[in-house]
Amino acid sequence: MILADLQLFKWAFNNVNPFDEDCINPASIDLKLGNEFVDLEMDREFRSNIITLSPGGAILATTVEYIMMPVNWAGVLYLKSSLARKGLDHALAGFVDPGFEGQLTMELHSHRPIMLRPGQRIVQLVLYECHEPAHPYDGRYQGQKGPTRCRK
Repeated sequence: MILADLQLFKWAFNNVNPFDEDCINPASIDLKLGNEFVDLEMDREFRSNIITLSPGGAILATTVEYIMMPVNWAGVLYLKSSLARKGLDHALAGFVDPGFEGQLTMELHSHRPIMLRPGQRIVQLVLYECHEPAHPYDGRYQGQKGPTRCRK
């Protein structure tokens, strides 16, 4: 079952930091782009108040928000459709396990030149209720902050 706006608001109020109630949609919550990035081609980390991706460019980015997922919910990140229409693509590694806690890392690719600004709404988090509580996530990305490279 997908969670609706009232359930999302109740959860986000205590489990999304910072919380912006204007980001609650009918069946998702918008998350904003942070200002820390990893350029995947040059393998360098940087901060920026504005970033322009060229066609073929790829970065790791992070959400502003730090989230705490309950053990009976799972989430999926979807790129905002307005950004997809401008040529941005989010690699499909956007599953959030029950019990995960941290900022969310996104791998973004550009098909056309696009300008991104930290603080803009970039993805929607859709939450699903599990039939029963799951074993909480205890993986290598638990508690991550900032864009996190692959941890082997």
